Amino acid sequence: MVKIETASLDQVAQEPKGEGLLSAVGGLQFLTAQFFTIVATILGVYLAGYVGFQRTLEYDRFVKAQQRSDVVAAVQGELKQNMLRLQKFNERLPADVGTGLAASEWPRLRLFVWQATGRSSSAFDMPPQIINDVQAVYEDVGEMLNDAEARQSFKSLTTSNGYFRSQFKERLNTQLKFVEMSILPSLDKAVAASEQLVIKYSGSDSAR
Repeated sequence: MVKIETASLDQVAQEPKGEGLLSAVGGLQFLTAQFFTIVATILGVYLAGYVGFQRTLEYDRFVKAQQRSDVVAAVQGELKQNMLRLQKFNERLPADVGTGLAASEWPRLRLFVWQATGRSSSAFDMPPQIINDVQAVYEDVGEMLNDAEARQSFKSLTTSNGYFRSQFKERLNTQLKFVEMSILPSLDKAVAASEQLVIKYSGSDSAR
């Protein structure tokens, strides 16, 4: 009986310490399961963060596309209104014959949208060439409409200012044609491109 107890104690003493530790924590299978659980948790957090980042990025793109579309469309609409008023004014503007024009009959450019756009970063949402062309037209036409000599010449029609009036109408016609043939078609393309971007990003989950 004594020998059996001694042998059992010897066996216990000879047990590897590693196996005792594994047994204490639940065994190798338990540790493996815990390892994969931790890895899966880390991957899950990473994927959730990545998906959230992508959705935020897509939403930002959608918002910027919508802003660009709104800005370009507003600038286009305001330019069309100004050109329509100038065309009507040009039709009434006498060059050789007719009655003169009073100061109250001269139009003023409506530049609320254009000026508001210029004071914000939204101006850079439009193609640079369009910005330069629109600004140049508004400056040139604005100077023409505020020219005191031109107003006086069209108020009092005389043979001495006939040439000046003809040149004025020619310059105005040139500006109107440039807007019609160059700027407005470019704006049409910019509006169409902006609308396509809005449609593209509005189809994402983040933009819904």
